[in-house]
Amino acid sequence: MYRALPAINNKLLDYFKLDSDIKKSWQDLMRVMGFDLFSGGNGIGKFTKFKPSYIGSIKKNPSDNNSFYVWGIDSYFDEKSDSISYSVNNDFAKLESVSEMEKYCYPDVNDFDYCWKDIPMHLKNKHFLGTGTLNSIFMIALYLRGPNNLMIELLTNKPLARYYIDKIGEFVFEYTKKTFESVGKDIEFFALWDDLAMQNSLMIPYYTFKEFFLPWYEKIFALAKKYNLITYFHICGNASEVIPDLINIGVDILDPIQTSARDMQLDKLREKFGKNICFHGGIDVQNLIPFGKPEDIRKYMDWVLNLFGSSGGLILGPSHDITADSPIENILEIYRPDLADT
Repeated sequence: MYRALPAINNKLLDYFKLDSDIKKSWQDLMRVMGFDLFSGGNGIGKFTKFKPSYIGSIKKNPSDNNSFYVWGIDSYFDEKSDSISYSVNNDFAKLESVSEMEKYCYPDVNDFDYCWKDIPMHLKNKHFLGTGTLNSIFMIALYLRGPNNLMIELLTNKPLARYYIDKIGEFVFEYTKKTFESVGKDIEFFALWDDLAMQNSLMIPYYTFKEFFLPWYEKIFALAKKYNLITYFHICGNASEVIPDLINIGVDILDPIQTSARDMQLDKLREKFGKNICFHGGIDVQNLIPFGKPEDIRKYMDWVLNLFGSSGGLILGPSHDITADSPIENILEIYRPDLADT
C-alpha cells in the first residue's frame, strides 16, 4: 500500500507526468507505481472511504476530514507537518462538574445525512469500499477536554471523566450504527483510529484503557462484525500492550506499525501476534525513507519479504504518510526499484 503527504503525491504525479489533481489521477498513480492500496492513513482506502454528510447548524470545516468540528474542536493547517492540527475546545474544557456538562450542547447523530447517493460502486471490483469517521473516542476527549484535564480526571475524578467519555462513546456508537444501516451491505471495511500511544508506551495506564475505552471499542467492532466487515484499528506508537485486546474484540488489521517505536518491529509482532491479526504499514517514515539510502531500503524490503513471504499477514507500506523531505529515489526503491537508479 501507499500513503504520502500532498507534496510527495505532487512530486510523483510530476515525475510520471500524470494529471496534477490527485483526486483524478490516483488510480493512474497506483498503476504506474505498482501498489495495490491507496491508504488514507486511517483506513484501507483514501478515495474509497465514505462518511455521512453533516447537515447540522455548526459551521463546517471542509479541510477537517475527521469532522471534529461538530464537537466544537477547531482545526488549523500546520505547515510543518503539512496537515491539519486541532485546538482544544476551551468552552468545554472550563466546565467543572457533571451538572455543567449536562447543559452543554452536544452533537446530534440526526444532524447527518446517511443516505449516500455517490458511492462509486463501479470501483468495488478493484478497490475496497469502506467507512469510519468520527469514532476517535480518546482523541475527541483529548481535544474536547484538553490534555491536562483528561489525564488528571482519568485518574483522580473518574465520575467526571466517565460522563464525557461515555457521551462521546454513545455518539460514536449511534453514528456508526446509522452508517451501517445505510451502507453496511455495500462496503467491505470499517476503520477506527485512536492515537492512545507514544513512542515508548501508552499515553494512559493500561488499566485506564481497559476501564474507559476498550468497552466502547468492543461494542463498536461488534456492530461492524454483524455486517461481516473487515475491521481496522489505527494506533500510532507502541501499541503492543493493547494488541491482545484488539484481537479479542475482532480487529482484523492493525495500523500503522510504527517500527521506530518500542516493541513494534515486524519480526517481534509476527512472532507474538502474526497468527491472529494482519499488519498494515511497517516501513519507517521517521528515518528510513527520508534519511536512508536506496540500498538501506532495498535491504529492509528483502528482509521483510523473507520474513512474511511464506506466511502472509502483512500489507506492506509506509508506517505513516511519507513526508515531504523524502527523496524520490527512496520511494521508487520501494515500489519501482527498476526506476530507482534512473
